[in-house]
Amino acid sequence: PDDLTEVLNQCQASVLITAPEFVDTVESIRSRLPTVRHHILLDDQAPGAFVAYEHLATGYPAGEPAADLDPGDDILILYTSGSTGEPKGVVYNHRALLYTAMVMSIELGLRETDVTLHFLPLFSSNLEHLLPLSLIGATHVVQGKFDPVEVWQTVERERVTHFDAVPTTMSLLLQCLDLGRCEVSSLRLVSYASEPMPLATITRWLDTFPRAEAVQFYGMIEFLCMTVQKPWEQRRLGTVGRPMLGTDVRIVDEEGRDVPVGAVGEVVSRSACAMRGYWQAPELTAEAVRDGWMYTGDLGRQDEEGYLSLVGRKKDILKSGGATVAPAEVEGVLYQHPAVAEAAVFGRPDATWGEAVHAVVALRPGAAATSEEIISFCADRLATYKKPRSVEFLPSLPKTGIGKIARKALQERYRSSETASERVPL
Repeated sequence: PDDLTEVLNQCQASVLITAPEFVDTVESIRSRLPTVRHHILLDDQAPGAFVAYEHLATGYPAGEPAADLDPGDDILILYTSGSTGEPKGVVYNHRALLYTAMVMSIELGLRETDVTLHFLPLFSSNLEHLLPLSLIGATHVVQGKFDPVEVWQTVERERVTHFDAVPTTMSLLLQCLDLGRCEVSSLRLVSYASEPMPLATITRWLDTFPRAEAVQFYGMIEFLCMTVQKPWEQRRLGTVGRPMLGTDVRIVDEEGRDVPVGAVGEVVSRSACAMRGYWQAPELTAEAVRDGWMYTGDLGRQDEEGYLSLVGRKKDILKSGGATVAPAEVEGVLYQHPAVAEAAVFGRPDATWGEAVHAVVALRPGAAATSEEIISFCADRLATYKKPRSVEFLPSLPKTGIGKIARKALQERYRSSETASERVPL
């Protein structure tokens, strides 16, 4: 409720459309939403202050309203997940969304006959698939909540040809025991983005579905699609591909100067599908967009052919013993361990190292491993200073709204447990 209140008031929403299961939540904050004048319920009946959506839909003319629109007019505010700070409102105009829809339909090779299953929430990163599919007249199938068994059953029942995923959900789908009992030959395409793809996960996926194309995208709330790795470029596994149509990508140093080919720096990009800016935050906008280039906060490198490899977030990079460690690199090794289902790495304060590499893992069903085994496994594949100094086991790792592992929540949980332990007398 507090998160919703903050976002709705920050963007000054005047209409709030609510699903029936959230009525109690909305009622609890309604008095704290001074700008919301209309409450609409997605149902054919509505209690109290709510108006039934079905009544509105059937009671009004079917024609388009008389309104003058310009491609530069704002159409949408998306909110960042807050995984690296407070959520920010990201503003898009009509031109950016139409351009995104056209480019994505070309890059994905979408068809009017496609049936796309949506099991990620219908906001933020899933938007770049909603738009092109609607543009070409394909079919949407919506699953209210991600459940691996239900995904495969729906693929069989609806003859699904495509779905959009994140690496975490792809790993969980591979672990689903019902896969062998469902007819999923209709699946011809999976697209994925939002977090680094472990090499072990995508290799297993390609072996399991040799006839289905796998297309990787790199983007963010502020810049929906930057790069794409096409199915015929699987020799470039480990990269996020090359810039999309009409998009430029550079790697720069702290001064905004291009770095040499293969060197690590910050990823900056520009195209018509980028955000206009942050809602009512000109200072943040000026910091993120400089001379027309979007500074992503991601660290990466490009090879001589323009293929981009991500190293990690600038804010996530940790220093251990004076050496730089990218959590994504360590996580990639952890995912190679046969017992590991999910992994996240961050730095914890350490008197000797400054920051020590700390790993949080969830094991596969029925699998077993000890901290010593995990650390030894990493030590055989990484430089000594990059290996985890400690390992924590959880049944599953917390996720953001779009299915990414919530590193920030894990860090806060760790800090809370450390603070609590300091209060316990030894």
